[in-house]
Amino acid sequence: MPEPGSVLQNMGTATWSAEDGTAYEVALDGINHVVGAYSRLIAEAEEVFATERAESLSAEQRHWAARRRSLTPADRAEVDAVTAECARLLAELRGTA
Repeated sequence: MPEPGSVLQNMGTATWSAEDGTAYEVALDGINHVVGAYSRLIAEAEEVFATERAESLSAEQRHWAARRRSLTPADRAEVDAVTAECARLLAELRGTA
């Protein structure tokens, strides 16, 4: 039982396994790398005054940040889909695809 005043005091029981939690953390890490890759591309576009490209990349970056906020370890299928999509997209964004 958490101590009174603990941040865990009002949390219920997790509805996912430790494996699901680990998969979720891997997916979040992938999203963080995608967001970072977009940051680099945005900076490069801004350096050459490619405003439309920078805006388009910023929109994609916001999309991934929103996905990060909506992802839950309770939805393993989505977690696995995000992980796979991040791997594919990172290869593309880094020019290694």
